[in-house]
Amino acid sequence: MILAVDAGNSRIKWGVHDGRAWLAQDAAGHDGLNRTAAALRSFSGIRQAVISNVAGAGVAAALQAMLDEAGIAAHWVRAVPRACGVSNKYGTPAQLGSDRWAALVAAWHRQQGACVVACAGTALTVDALSSRGEFLGGLIVPGLSLMKTALNTNTAGLADMKDGRLCAFPSSTGDAVHSGALQAMAGAVDCLYQELARREAGAPALLLAGGDAATLRPVLSPTCEIVDNLVLEGLVLLAREISS
Repeated sequence: MILAVDAGNSRIKWGVHDGRAWLAQDAAGHDGLNRTAAALRSFSGIRQAVISNVAGAGVAAALQAMLDEAGIAAHWVRAVPRACGVSNKYGTPAQLGSDRWAALVAAWHRQQGACVVACAGTALTVDALSSRGEFLGGLIVPGLSLMKTALNTNTAGLADMKDGRLCAFPSSTGDAVHSGALQAMAGAVDCLYQELARREAGAPALLLAGGDAATLRPVLSPTCEIVDNLVLEGLVLLAREISS
C-alpha cells in the first residue's frame, strides 16, 4: 500500500492506495497531524509514503516525524525533466512546485491529450499540457481568499464588507468583491486555455481541482471537469514509476 500526501499551504490531504483503488482519503489542517497519524494506524501494510510538500520546512519536519514513528519510508517528490510520460519545459525543471508536477502527471494519465490543469487553492495555478505530454508553462495568481483578504486589508472602504455571492450584476460591495475575484480567476484560466487551443488547433480538456474548485466552477467553461485530489492521483503514479 502507498500513502500519498499533498501538503499544501492551507491543508494536508492524504490517501491510502492499494494499487487498484483508494482505501481512504482525508484532509486536515497543519495542526491536525495527530488525527492523521491515528487514522493511519489502521493500515498496517503501508511501507511507502510519497509526498508533495509546498508548505515549508516546519510541515516537512512534522510529517517526517509522523512517518518515522510509523516506520514508513518517505519519498519527497521534486519536479524533474521527465516522468510518467510528461516532459517538464520549465527553464529550471526543479523550480516547478511538486504539487503542480503531480497534478500534471495525473492529468496526462487521464487525458493523454492537450489539457489545461487549474488548481484553485490558496493560490490558483493554471498549467498547460500539450498533446505530446509537454508541460509548456503556466500561471500563478492569488486564490479566492487571498484576493478578498488583500482588498479587505488594503482598502479602507471595504474593511467591513460581508461575505458575498456570485452575481451577474453585483449590487452590494460583498457581492462585487466575491464576483470580481472569481471572474479574475476565471480570466486567468480562460487566457491560458485560449493560448493552448490556438497552439494545438483544437479544444483542450480543462481539469479543475483544489479546495475552491466547486466555487470557481460556475464561471468556467461548461466542459470543465472537477477532479478531486488530482495531486494525490499523480503522487501514486509517480510512486509506481519510482518503484519499477
